[in-house]
Order: sequence, then C-alpha cells, then structure tokens
Amino acid sequence: MATIRKPFFVLPLDLGTMVASAADTGYPVFNLNRHKAIGLTWQAKATGGCWARGALPAQASIDFCAIVSANAQLGTTYRLRLGASQADVDGSSAPYDSGVLPFINPAIVRDDGLYHSHLELPAAQAATYWRIDIGGHAGSFQAASLVLGSKIEPSRYYNFDWEYGVKDLGDLNLTAWGVADETPGLIWRNISFTLGWQTEAEFEASFRPMQERLGRRGVVFCAFDPEPTAYRQARTYMGFFDKAPFAKGIRKPRTFTQDFVLNSMI
Repeated sequence: MATIRKPFFVLPLDLGTMVASAADTGYPVFNLNRHKAIGLTWQAKATGGCWARGALPAQASIDFCAIVSANAQLGTTYRLRLGASQADVDGSSAPYDSGVLPFINPAIVRDDGLYHSHLELPAAQAATYWRIDIGGHAGSFQAASLVLGSKIEPSRYYNFDWEYGVKDLGDLNLTAWGVADETPGLIWRNISFTLGWQTEAEFEASFRPMQERLGRRGVVFCAFDPEPTAYRQARTYMGFFDKAPFAKGIRKPRTFTQDFVLNSMI
C-alpha cells in the first residue's frame, strides 16, 4: 500500500529584486513574484538554458520550492541554489545546491500542458539569494510563479470527511422556458478538509500566524498529498481560502479543530 503523508501549507515569500538571463517582451521575470496573478508569466527562450535570480528583502528560512504552472517538457530540468550572496548562487559553492532535477517527476502527461515542480529540502536553509536554472527545454520556457518558503505541516492527519471539488466562478440560470442564461467564468479546483485535535502549542506556533497573515485574500500553496505519485500534480493547490481560517475549541481543553476550503488557481 502506498504511503499516505500529511498535507502541508507554504506561504510564498516575496522574491525581492529579480533578474533573469532573458525575458520575452510582455513576460518579465517579476511575474514569478505575482502570486495572485497566475495569468501573468515569465517566458524566456530556453534552448541552451535560462535562469532567474533574486535577492530576498531579508534573510529567510527555506525548506520548499515549487515552480508553478510551467510549460515543462519531459526533458525539462531545473536547479535551485540558495546562499547569502550573488556569488554563492552564481557559482559552484552555494550553501544549498539541489543539483539538476527532472521537472516533471513522476513523469506524467497533463491535458493542459502545465506542470508544477516539487522540491522539499532535506533541511531548512537560511538564505538571502536564490537562483533557478532551467535546462533541457526546447523553445521558450514559461512559468507563472515561483514558491519559496517554509512548510507548515500538521502533527495529525486530516479527518475522514475531506472532499475534492470545484468552484465555478461563472453562473447558470434557466429561464421559465428552459433557456440557459450563462455567465462565463473559470472553474477552479478546490479541496476541503478538517485538521482536528490540534494542540494549543501547534496552533499558536504555526496555524495562528498563518491564518492572521492570509485571511481570505492571501495566497497559500498546499500539497495535499506530497507523496511522489502520478497523482501529486492533481493534488497540488495554490490559491485563496473560501473563508478566513479559524480555530474551534473542542471538548478537550486547549485543543482545536480547523476547517479549510482552498480554491485553487492552478
């Protein structure tokens, strides 16, 4: 039986000042930092390789990286370097260097042709500079967002009554004569689940800061099932909570339950 892992959240860091090896007109590298605007992308001619680099506003702890909604190909690769200076990440002695990794891993084919990378670092890295390199890609490489940050992982599994679903941003009404009056709109995937039996320490240390930062307007990344299976791409979400997260007290004192409904742009 395949391993089942607990989900985790990541609050994307502000990527700071950014430059790239190249960017096609209308597709600047800064779009990787527009986490709320998934339709804005960085695009660069990647035959022979391309890269993006940034200096964070302040040193941050990083243990996760994802490149989101990219037109990756089966041969596309990426490499992440983290360090304290530009020289660190541009050279071969970065304090953290992922090495060259396959972008689509495990290898699958998606109907929309858009893929998300998934990299969990073995240990958190304190970094100010980051760099990603794209290789093995024919033509122009395009990606919507770069997510760098620290995982927020619950100590317990979600409750049994979780749900996969969609949120239709359009509308459909039927007239008295059965004519469909449609308002066009996107259909976003969503995930609904409950984290029960949270301890006071866990809530105060991790989940209260997350909910107070995000509300309903902040963007959060969620790997609902991080296990590296063919379904991981479909179980990756990034978007907005349907309602602001809150914690409910339960019968056991200083123990909480939290309900999450996440509407995903990707």
